[in-house]
Amino acid sequence: VGVAVAVGPGGLGLALGSAHGHGQAAPGGGYNSEDEYETPGREQQHQDPAQLQQEHWFEKALSEKKGFVIKRMKEDGACLFRAVADQVYGDQDMHDVVRKHCMDYLVKNADYFSNYVTEDFTTYINRKRMSSCHGNHIEMQAMAEMYNRPVEVYQYSPGREDSLEPINTFHGIHQTEDEPIRVSYHRNVHYNSVVNPNKATIGVGLGLPAFKPGAADQSLMKSAIKTSEESWIEQQMLEDKKRATDWEATNEAIEEQVARESYLQWLRDQEKQAKQPRKATATCSSATAAAASGT
Repeated sequence: VGVAVAVGPGGLGLALGSAHGHGQAAPGGGYNSEDEYETPGREQQHQDPAQLQQEHWFEKALSEKKGFVIKRMKEDGACLFRAVADQVYGDQDMHDVVRKHCMDYLVKNADYFSNYVTEDFTTYINRKRMSSCHGNHIEMQAMAEMYNRPVEVYQYSPGREDSLEPINTFHGIHQTEDEPIRVSYHRNVHYNSVVNPNKATIGVGLGLPAFKPGAADQSLMKSAIKTSEESWIEQQMLEDKKRATDWEATNEAIEEQVARESYLQWLRDQEKQAKQPRKATATCSSATAAAASGT
């Protein structure tokens, strides 16, 4: 028997599907069991122009009114776990890790969760461990508790075009201010990841000591700014040294030019003096000799 669970204010609520997961939803139950048995890729055959238009409007409205971006996940049966992995690890390919942790958490808390599964609980867990088996509400509740982050589900609903609030919210055990894990539900069979590009959430819920969302980005930014400032200072020092070197070189060139011109002027003066005729001059000794001879 397929099982679908919806979460109300008091926690998990039970809604049953048919043996092959194609039964009708219980009133108000948020039926979501069919995806457990859906063949991957089948959902693509059900799209029609009107539905595609609705999906386009839904994606655009989430972006414009809430600032959310829908990231498309691979449609292989692991889409729910891919969407959660995308927001917790930043990599949808880690869906197998998320699935394993989720199943282990369900087993650890079997006394509680087994109350909301109508088939043998071990059989249910073994089936859900298969990489192509779709996730469901019970797994969302488990992951909300695992990561202590609310899980919000968004879906386009005809008649509710003005409402972009989540159709379901799964809460953890403890109160938290951490950003929720958000997923969008499409064509009643596929989940995508819904992210807020303005808030860092990767790593939140993993229990990393002293971890702060976005701290790595801030650290990189500070490092880049510091590097830029140091580079600017070094550039200014280099420019100052270059200017000083140019000034010194200029002074040396001027001094050399002055010395050269001074030396050339001295040579010209010497040459000019050498060309002038020598004049006779009387001395004391010659005057005395002349006087003596006339006596």
